[in-house]
Parts: sequence; structure tokens; C-alpha cells
Amino acid sequence: MKVSKTIGAAIIMACGSAAFAGAVVDLAPSQFVGGLSGIMNTQMSELIGASQSDIYQDFSIYAGGARGESPLYEGTLMTRVVRSNETGNLTFNYRILDPNAQLAGVVSNIEVGGFEGFQTRVEFRNELTSPGSEGPESAIRDLSGDILDFSFDGGLATADESRFFFAMTDTDTFYENAATATIYLQSGESVSLSVVGANPAVPAPGALGLLSAAGLISVRRRR
Repeated sequence: MKVSKTIGAAIIMACGSAAFAGAVVDLAPSQFVGGLSGIMNTQMSELIGASQSDIYQDFSIYAGGARGESPLYEGTLMTRVVRSNETGNLTFNYRILDPNAQLAGVVSNIEVGGFEGFQTRVEFRNELTSPGSEGPESAIRDLSGDILDFSFDGGLATADESRFFFAMTDTDTFYENAATATIYLQSGESVSLSVVGANPAVPAPGALGLLSAAGLISVRRRR
């Protein structure tokens, strides 16, 4: 179920102006923020750091949500975990790339989990050298604080790749395959993938080993 459908309109309106912490948005549980505009390293030195893990996961979304039906969207979800040189804390970055331009599906929003109990500050990257062309316009955090839902204004069509959008956290520890990312189309179909997360309360079976800086992951590739 989409996070945006689980939080009432009154709550969204009441929390529509989340607190800003520097050039990023400090998003507390149940809060919504619109008008995300992007950020560069020069605006916030805390963003600069070393990549701890790059994961590429190919996915397909089918008509009616059933595998075997006509594909509506094919692409790759990239998850990059970066440790800040300044604080040692982790930023979880996400990006949609390599869409199949022959298909007509449009991504409306992407939910990412694993954040319960942590501070999350959100935005997207918009340096001239950053890959992709579209960043999310808004974000909402569910009542538990576990799930962040990033929405694309007008949708992300197969002609476009997304910018890196991210959640900065106040933790320096993360767990392998401890969370879920769900990608939704405007037509309602979706697909869910296992991703690394910050929340040790929801580890996947057999995924309790901490990932170290040397434990880089690369899962790839359909094309």
C-alpha cells in the first residue's frame, strides 16, 4: 500500500512545512514536504563521503501486476550507501536508471524503508555532473517513521532516468537486505525489491551480518 494512501489529508496539510536543517529537509514521522529542489556538495559538506555499497537491481513491472503479462516498465534500481567524511553517518541514495524506452509505463513514486527510529533528512542531487534528469518533487514519511515515499511531479517516463534522491541518517551502521523498496507506476502496478536499510529491527533472515567498507555489493545486470 502506498504511504500517501495511509496518511490522511488532514495530517498531510498540517505537516506540509517540514523543518529545514541546512539545505536539506528534516522529515519526521507523519511529515510531508513538497517543492524539493535539489542540492549540491558545495551547499552542504556533510554530503561528501565514501561509497560503502553500490547495488544494482534490474526490475520489471507488468500489466495487472502479474508476471507473464505485458511489461509496462523495465529498469534498474541503484542503491548507494555513502559514509560522510565529516560525521561518519550514512546517507542512503537511490536512483532509477536504464529504463526500456520501448515501454510506456510511468513511475509515480518510490517507497523506501528501513528508517524507523532514525533522523532522516531528504533531498536529491542536482550537480551538473550528477547523472539523471528528474528528481522527486515531494516526500512523505509514514507514521511509524520506517518508510519514506518520494513522488515525481508528472511522473518518471521511460525516456528519463532519475537523479540520486536520498535520506541522510544519524546512524553509522547499516544492515544488508533489511528493508524494502517499492516502485509504483501511475497506472497502479508496482514491484518490491529488497534493499539495504538502517533499521536493525527488521533484518531479513540470514542478513544480520554488518556490511563493512570492504564489503561492496554489485548485483547486475539485465542489459
